[in-house]
Amino acid sequence: MSEPISDADQHRLPELPALTGLRGFAALWVLLYHIWAMSGGPPLRIPGVGFMQGSNLLSVGWAGVDLFFCLSAFLLVMPFALWRYGSATRPSTGRYLLRRVLRIYPAYLFQLAILLFAAAAFDHGRVPTAHELIAHLFLWFYIGWNWVAPMVGVWFTLPIEFSFYLVLPLIAPFIDRRRWVWLLIAAITTSIGYRYFMHLVFIDEPVSTLVIAMERMPGRIDQFVIGMLAGAAFVAARLRGWQPRWLALWFGAGLIGAIVTCAALISVAGEYWGGHPLLYVWHALFSICLVPILLACAWGAPVAIRVFANRPMHYLGDISFGVYLWHVPILLLILPHLPESWSPAAKFWTLLVSVFPLSIVVAQFSHRYIEQPFLRRKPAHRQ
Repeated sequence: MSEPISDADQHRLPELPALTGLRGFAALWVLLYHIWAMSGGPPLRIPGVGFMQGSNLLSVGWAGVDLFFCLSAFLLVMPFALWRYGSATRPSTGRYLLRRVLRIYPAYLFQLAILLFAAAAFDHGRVPTAHELIAHLFLWFYIGWNWVAPMVGVWFTLPIEFSFYLVLPLIAPFIDRRRWVWLLIAAITTSIGYRYFMHLVFIDEPVSTLVIAMERMPGRIDQFVIGMLAGAAFVAARLRGWQPRWLALWFGAGLIGAIVTCAALISVAGEYWGGHPLLYVWHALFSICLVPILLACAWGAPVAIRVFANRPMHYLGDISFGVYLWHVPILLLILPHLPESWSPAAKFWTLLVSVFPLSIVVAQFSHRYIEQPFLRRKPAHRQ
């Protein structure tokens, strides 16, 4: 998952608290989506709101992952952008990769150990085979021909993110401003080509299989590169001392664009996986709409500060990785105990008031006792 810029770079770039809160919103959106979907998708109503009402907004909550990916690329490219624009030496690839491993693996392995213990000791879940366990240790989910499904569904996104970690040092030299357009074209072309090919190969398979095949890298490289270029543009502007105006308009335009792209997706939901054109370009379109929001947050637009840099959202952003990892196991633990006679709406509100606070508690424990001790050991980028 994404994180604030490193301590070593604080003297070059400002702290970006609104982006931390934005990360918290992404985790919250994914959590709400899973609660809504697993409670039966109740038609929630928001007074005075039309098309993008409660259930519609939650039905696309998986787009919080798109926000995670774009935000991660925005932040991680910054040390490389400082190097490309002559303000720092090239970051050490070894240090960079070690930092990435320490960001993901401690919390993930802690959760894996807990779930393995629960499966072995209490028969809660299935104990994986030796082959599956090795795949879990290396995040080898749905890769190759002998697919291994993760014990927790949200783990599927971890190898996608880690793939970007590996690719970033290779494509970072191309964030030179003269090559931005070509890098963007290459990323979008690669993503569309991959997704189209996977659709041809898996068109006769169940939609769940088609989703797995199409949503892997390089089918998501476009939104990572879009986030990278936005982060690089922010660094370039800061180094030149440029302070943009009308940031509230940027934020509003990005928000409207994101809502419109989500509404467009909902309107073609029945045709989407059948090969609708949005199937190949939606992630890129949504990420482009996120760019002005990211930039407004990074530059500290007052509206972004009020919405995302407040204490609750900032706190949620700090523990967002734990919230993301733990909300589904907690949800699956509570859901079977709800009466089957309850309506989907009753299940939704009951799950919300139980899963959300429990996820916060477990995420806080993970952040304080698992993640932070390792994060403090992360080597700084060599400048």
